[in-house]
Amino acid sequence: MSNYRIGVDIGGTFTDCVVVDDDGRRTVSKHLTTHGVLGDGVVGAITESARLLELDLETLLAHTQRFVHGNTVATNALLTRRGAKTGLLTTRGHEDTLIVGRVLSKRAGLPERAITHSSRQAKPEPVVPRSLTRGIAERMDSHGEIVAPLDESSARIAIRELVQADVEAIAISLLWSFANNKHEQRLAEFVAEEAPGAFISISSEVAPVLGEYERTATTALNAYVGPRVVEYLGELESRLNGLGLRQPILVMQASGGLSLIPQISSRPLVTLDSGPTGGILGCQRIGEIYSEPNVICTDVGGTSFDVGLVLDGEVPLDPDPVVSQYSLRFPKVSVRSIGAGGGSIAWLDEGDVLRVGPQSAGSQPGPACYERGGTAPTVTDADLVLGYLNPENFLGGRMALSHSAAIEALQSVGHKIGLEPEEVAIGVFKIVNAQMADLIRRSTIEQGVDPRTCVLIAYGGAGATHAAYYGRDIGAKTIMILPDSTAFSAEGMLTCSITQTIQSSNLVRSPFSSDEVSRLVERFDDLEGRIRNEFGKLALPADEVQVTRSITMRFLQQVHSLDVNVPDGRLTPESAMALIGDYRARYAEIYGGGAALSLESVVETEMQQVVGTVPIEPLTYPRHELGAADPTRAQKGTRRAWFEQTGFSEAPVYDGEALSAGQSIVGGAIIERMGDSVVVPTDFTATVDEFLTLHLRETEPR
Repeated sequence: MSNYRIGVDIGGTFTDCVVVDDDGRRTVSKHLTTHGVLGDGVVGAITESARLLELDLETLLAHTQRFVHGNTVATNALLTRRGAKTGLLTTRGHEDTLIVGRVLSKRAGLPERAITHSSRQAKPEPVVPRSLTRGIAERMDSHGEIVAPLDESSARIAIRELVQADVEAIAISLLWSFANNKHEQRLAEFVAEEAPGAFISISSEVAPVLGEYERTATTALNAYVGPRVVEYLGELESRLNGLGLRQPILVMQASGGLSLIPQISSRPLVTLDSGPTGGILGCQRIGEIYSEPNVICTDVGGTSFDVGLVLDGEVPLDPDPVVSQYSLRFPKVSVRSIGAGGGSIAWLDEGDVLRVGPQSAGSQPGPACYERGGTAPTVTDADLVLGYLNPENFLGGRMALSHSAAIEALQSVGHKIGLEPEEVAIGVFKIVNAQMADLIRRSTIEQGVDPRTCVLIAYGGAGATHAAYYGRDIGAKTIMILPDSTAFSAEGMLTCSITQTIQSSNLVRSPFSSDEVSRLVERFDDLEGRIRNEFGKLALPADEVQVTRSITMRFLQQVHSLDVNVPDGRLTPESAMALIGDYRARYAEIYGGGAALSLESVVETEMQQVVGTVPIEPLTYPRHELGAADPTRAQKGTRRAWFEQTGFSEAPVYDGEALSAGQSIVGGAIIERMGDSVVVPTDFTATVDEFLTLHLRETEPR
């Protein structure tokens, strides 16, 4: 019997499952996300895959060699402000760090439209209120020397006060703790004694880096989401083990690798955006297969539109991500998102101007056409009315859509502005496509990336419907829609390796002395030892661990810093100075040839990082023989659909599962597949390649 690899990704509307067998064959299923108990949607999606494979659930799980999971628990806890009741222990005199924040806290992470009205904005609501923050008498200096000893008696009193306030989690962030974590570790011991059931988050373990506010915010948010994430993952693993799963669950991290639940449990914040991250890593693998080093990754889900990049074959990391207006300090795959997905709601602003999103109908109640209680018009309702979705064959016939309910929802907006439902649908479609194209431009052109040099990969349940339009708008080299695009984020997770990342801050300024280089060497040795120790806990062979090192540098008194790879071997004063040359070259590459300061300018190191990786067998993509060139046999009929050049007309509809490699379809046409519907505009051609990927190209490129 075959063995299987399973990837599961929880989205705002659907939970996606991809099962891959020994021969690389995929089985894709989707289940409405069960927001009350997320595990129900996960088990439901796996059960559906087992049914398609003609297996029972227990047999499928028993023969699963790898189970990879991306979830939205941490993201949802932050967005809905339903995390754990959290207390904070910090150095006395610094109790207001989270509340004061930074100068730009009011606008951090907000879209341009919101920033233009900055006078109306407020700093993020503290996840730890001032009433649950306690200042502890202690002090370290920047070199890790004890200036004032820890007052253990008052520390215990502070912890007991938090326990009496019924906190579920306690964050500990002391000044300069990354230089000496002795006091933080002692406080953690006190918390374990005084509050044995509380989740503990320690800054010297979560974010041992410079930046008091960012480090405290990261530690506090880690505590805030911790109990929810740990509880969910523990319950899911126990449930799946009871159903037959014999392998541990691997969890997708925001930094791009996989980790086991015990490692995630101390840093649950790293699961943020794990779904979009899986898709971007999958796009990196697709880029390798097609020899395309530059990829624009676009995920159109039920609640959001996510954009990531692969540049020169590498996935850019954001060392200072912004989440819910909080500036954090941990490496995270760079993802930009807006509320523009299939469930995004259309509405009228105070000037009766049609808007789309960011509010979403999600899976409950869902778009009006789902007939699950939703009455607000959404993008999915517009797509249905425009003829792009088959109401009788949604999700391969597993779910029916109501055309009349969609019309009624669109009419609720249209009658206020004198438009018919179909006219509202056209407006919604154009607006959401423009919003998607705008986000891509902000992610590429505004970052110095020419989208004309990139291929665009579209995935997610609604990606295939909108890709040709936003892809044409930004001028992508070609638009690719993968055979399993509806659940590609889940599939992308199966391409990832097991990783661990550890960071440490240590300020050293050039020119580097022998003593300073020795300190760097000691730090790297310590970080590498800790990495290998972590992998040892996972019972993974030490000789399989691949270690890479990097160092963060910046010109003295500049704000922005860059990461520089540190070559293998022991650092010497000469090789350390050579890193400055690498930094200057990278600086010139990003900011321009004349932007770097003079050779005599002081460069300081801010952070050292070590990443340990255990590679896993990459996912294969089966090739298919060329079939008959004529796709007529795959045509299943026609449907009234709207195209910009022709308006509403009868368009041919093709069965995507019946198309063969080498076939081409001239627009306007619609290609129906399980989980998505590919719209081919009248001035486009869709070609099927040997991997059954659809390539959308303009018939007459501009």
